[in-house]
Amino acid sequence: MPDKKQSILLGSAVAAILSTSYLGIINCLCCAGIIAGAMVSVWHYTTNNELTVSAGTGASMGAIVGIIGILVSAVLNLLLIEMGVRSDQAVTNFIINQFGDNMPPEALDQMIEQANADVTIGSYLKNAWLGFVIGPIFGAIGGVIGASMFKRGTDDEIIVAE
Repeated sequence: MPDKKQSILLGSAVAAILSTSYLGIINCLCCAGIIAGAMVSVWHYTTNNELTVSAGTGASMGAIVGIIGILVSAVLNLLLIEMGVRSDQAVTNFIINQFGDNMPPEALDQMIEQANADVTIGSYLKNAWLGFVIGPIFGAIGGVIGASMFKRGTDDEIIVAE
């Protein structure tokens, strides 16, 4: 069976980029960035090797893409936060500006406090753990979708006798 590393790394790069900073908002749509990265991984693998992968193979590739993509995006986001780029502040400020007049004062005060809070590595990791749980799940879903969409050549589970 052909090596999957290059395809997984490509899909992980796509998932990581789509999960970093302001682009991470894409993942509010059922983790669309992770699903897209997993689908890119399966597409690349099936296209380069002219074969069809099973749903299980797609799911395993997608789960790995989800793990690596979330890990890389977590590091990138932490670096961006250290440089002063805080997408969480931008989203919170947008919500306050758009809906603040209709919010209860307690909720508005809490959102303002959250937007101005300092991010420590501990608080960041406490909030990032969810990505490490959800990433592989949605990656597997994207891999299964990719396996059903990108069918090429022979089935990867068939062993050809020489």
